[in-house]
Amino acid sequence: MSVVPLSSSRVHALLAEARSRTDEVIAALLERVDPEAADVLAYQWGWRGTRDGAFAEGGRGKALRAALVFAAARATRGGPGAEDDPLVLAGAAAVEMLHTLSLLHDDVMDGDALRRGRPTAWRVFGADAVGSAVRALSPHALELVFRDTLESSGLPGSRSPQLGEAARATGLLGDALVRLAQGQALDLALEEEVRCDVGTILRVHADKTGSLFACACALGAASEATGDLAVFGEHLGIAFQIVDDVLGLWGDPAVTGKPAGADLTVRKKSYPVAVALSVDGTRTDIAGTIRLRELYAIPEPWTPEQTREVRRLLDGSGARAVSEAAAREHERRALDALARSCPPSRETGDDLRALAAFVTRRVH
Repeated sequence: MSVVPLSSSRVHALLAEARSRTDEVIAALLERVDPEAADVLAYQWGWRGTRDGAFAEGGRGKALRAALVFAAARATRGGPGAEDDPLVLAGAAAVEMLHTLSLLHDDVMDGDALRRGRPTAWRVFGADAVGSAVRALSPHALELVFRDTLESSGLPGSRSPQLGEAARATGLLGDALVRLAQGQALDLALEEEVRCDVGTILRVHADKTGSLFACACALGAASEATGDLAVFGEHLGIAFQIVDDVLGLWGDPAVTGKPAGADLTVRKKSYPVAVALSVDGTRTDIAGTIRLRELYAIPEPWTPEQTREVRRLLDGSGARAVSEAAAREHERRALDALARSCPPSRETGDDLRALAAFVTRRVH
């Protein structure tokens, strides 16, 4: 079995490649859109600071979804060089755009003040400007795969041999966009609920994160491997989001770029919280669960002492260990799906396996 060590420079090279390639595509796109919308996206993308020049550094995302597109292409389309297909490149840029737009929307809906160590876009430009940018830019993500495919072929749309592939890619992106909206709607609805169950949280994670990971892998995959790679991406996305939930409660703010316990302060219904609020045959601290439910039922903001009590109850609930085990289980399911099209003996799948390991072992 060929293994790419997590500590190797390969993962960092994959992410840097994805960022560099998609930067070029999106930079060209921003020249064709409304300047105000372009400013919002450039800030979110990490290319510029605030209007007065402050906070110019930081804000760069991982470009993980684009890296998955390229790695899936290499894994199933003939190895190195497969990522140079114009449709693959356009798909990678498009899926990163959808992810960026979803973050813009989430930050407004959740009222988050910081992302990646600096003010969120809505705090800089205002919620209305961010909303306008999201509405203006969403169609461009879908249009990328058609326009760039036709331009690269030099053929009229009706004659392009890649038109069918472009239509398939647009359908994948459209489906992901619908699922993103469904996941966000359910996430918002959970804010009004005192309790939440693990199954509902998994639905949110599958729609908000699994959908884009599945889309990314399917965009890169050869047609015969699309199903297996989409399942790989779906489970990997769920694993990613569970890890994100753990970091939101227990991560180091110096590494995550978010305030310590930010998710706890806003009572975010995350996977560990759902675990801690549930009662099943494996739980012994029923009194702690009941008390935690009482605290989450309080309509007013928690006092500092109540916040500390919630933290103690979560720490003692075992929810962190359960959540980390769940993330590893979804990673296992992802790798099982990948093995159907890319057995471990095939080195072409090593980049995808390395990215999967990165997802479940990251610290930010």
